[in-house]
Amino acid sequence: MLLVRRVIEGIIYSNIFIGICAVALTLTNQVTVEGDFHFNKGLGFVFFSTVFTYCFLKFRKTGGAVENTTHHNWAEEHQQLSRNILVISLLATVFYFAGLEGRVQFVVALLAAFTALYGFVNIPFTNPKRKLRDFGLLKTVFVAIVWSVTTVVVPLGDSFVETDVMIFLLLRRFLFILALTIPFEIKDMVGDREHNLKTIPYLIGVSNTKLLAQGILLLLALIIIMQHLFFGLSIGYMLALDISLLLTIFCIQPVDEETSDWWFYVVLDGMMVLQFVLVYTTMLF
Repeated sequence: MLLVRRVIEGIIYSNIFIGICAVALTLTNQVTVEGDFHFNKGLGFVFFSTVFTYCFLKFRKTGGAVENTTHHNWAEEHQQLSRNILVISLLATVFYFAGLEGRVQFVVALLAAFTALYGFVNIPFTNPKRKLRDFGLLKTVFVAIVWSVTTVVVPLGDSFVETDVMIFLLLRRFLFILALTIPFEIKDMVGDREHNLKTIPYLIGVSNTKLLAQGILLLLALIIIMQHLFFGLSIGYMLALDISLLLTIFCIQPVDEETSDWWFYVVLDGMMVLQFVLVYTTMLF
């Protein structure tokens, strides 16, 4: 059991699992647009770029010291493995990026610049120097935007997708990731307080933060029902998506500052994988 636990921890804290979650969301879109899924360079880019970005953000040093988080602690205990994953994911990201279409590469370049401003580069002409992540209320919106574009626009870059379908895919993905990201603000409250970040739970409290996330998911469920009623979305697909949203609402409810990391990184993040499984299952019948 100890070995199994260590393997699972390695998959989670090395950020491989969050890469799998990004792939799952991408496959959900493929099934939606094409009726099936297949592996291509866009999918490889989504996986490795997600792993690299999260590794770089979570393993980097801040102010000369490693932050006391489970990801940083795991990286400190497995320094060589962490470096290997970082380098391999970077090289693979570059390789798959080279195979993307020109317009998709342009979109990725804009995302990279946006991400750099968020986590790595100080915004010009600010005093004191600040990054986008230092503006607490922008954190969740940033994550939702980047994930939406990365898992919707990038993988479908070589496919013809009607404008209204693309808009719905982006809207659904944005709201879903936004709602999933908000509870993580509760987990990060202690660190955010230390950095004087006025995040959502800081401003409205933990209970209201959970209600906000759950309300966004309910809104998304209603949008999906409207798509079924007025835009031809199949009832099976509608049920698969809405069931995944209702389960996510249920899993957000017990979250507080004392909730285990595993609940966030396995259960809540795992809702992305579950959504793909449910959607693909409906396509088989």
